[in-house]
Amino acid sequence: MKINKSNFGWIFTCCGLLILLGIVTYLGASGWFFKNDLSYTTDLELGKTITTSIKKNQAQSISLTFDGSLLPGEHLPQIVGITNSDDSEALYIRAKVYVYNGDNIMNTMGIVETINWTYNEDDGYYYFNELLSVNTKVALCSYVVVGEDSAFIGKNKYILSIVFESLSQSLDVEAIWGTNPLENV
Repeated sequence: MKINKSNFGWIFTCCGLLILLGIVTYLGASGWFFKNDLSYTTDLELGKTITTSIKKNQAQSISLTFDGSLLPGEHLPQIVGITNSDDSEALYIRAKVYVYNGDNIMNTMGIVETINWTYNEDDGYYYFNELLSVNTKVALCSYVVVGEDSAFIGKNKYILSIVFESLSQSLDVEAIWGTNPLENV
């Protein structure tokens, strides 16, 4: 076949398709298209002090990642704090701890709460037993504790989430949360 002006477009298209096929084959074989990253990376790590802020009638969460090499009953140093950033009033505060893996199965993990926090076994929340004043910070825990019945797999990554909830002091906290943290937790 002679290369002339009438065949140039066809040859250029075939060469372009061959180059594109080579690139797709290389990227497909190297796994670039099919990369599956199950490492739940966040900017937070166990062992660092973490503080979040909350306003009235909101929820905030903190997520920490860790690998499954932790042993049941192990205590990990972790200070988690909450700040009332509402400009006008003190707040009721509660927190809950969750652990998830890639299969969305919850594992047990607790905390060593600081003073003024009370754990309610009925609903699994930690309640701050005072009103959190405006622009005041309080620590929820000093340690995260791996549950005795937890079975983490060493090669897997897990997400520890701590969810904080707040209510305005003008609301009926007992009707909404089922308990009054100032009186009967």
